[in-house]
Amino acid sequence: MGLLALALIGATVARLYRIHLEGLAPPPVEQPASMSNEETALLEQVNRERAKAGQQPLKFSARLAVVAHGHSYDMAIRHYFSHNSPNGGGPADRIRDVGLAYERIGENIYTEKFPDASGMPERAVKAWLASPPHRENMLSPAFRETGIGVARSSDGEIYVTQDFLR
Repeated sequence: MGLLALALIGATVARLYRIHLEGLAPPPVEQPASMSNEETALLEQVNRERAKAGQQPLKFSARLAVVAHGHSYDMAIRHYFSHNSPNGGGPADRIRDVGLAYERIGENIYTEKFPDASGMPERAVKAWLASPPHRENMLSPAFRETGIGVARSSDGEIYVTQDFLR
């Protein structure tokens, strides 16, 4: 329950921070309200690669995005990079903690510290494609839904989590 609370608090803080930075303008119609421009670009890039591989696009899941945001913020706050948190919880634990049922799950994570973050979505997808387990998650026909969370640490490092679900 503590991890769920952390994820929900992180998602709320992230949304308020984004509103502060981006103003009060609503997101474009095609962009779900809970996704940042970076997260939308990541989903578009991943679905473009899935289309090239003959796979159906992944559908955005707001509940799965809460899980992904929570993990990205946890990594950014505690300065670690792993599928498992320092206290031992992994992707299955985080997904189960928000009450999502699943047949299969996967998770891709990425981190970088570039002065210009504008190309981050392309760099993240390129890195995932170069890693066999991450490529498999991204292109697997078994997955139908996804949630993406991007967070920045106090030193400017970017942490990305993409969770996959069926």
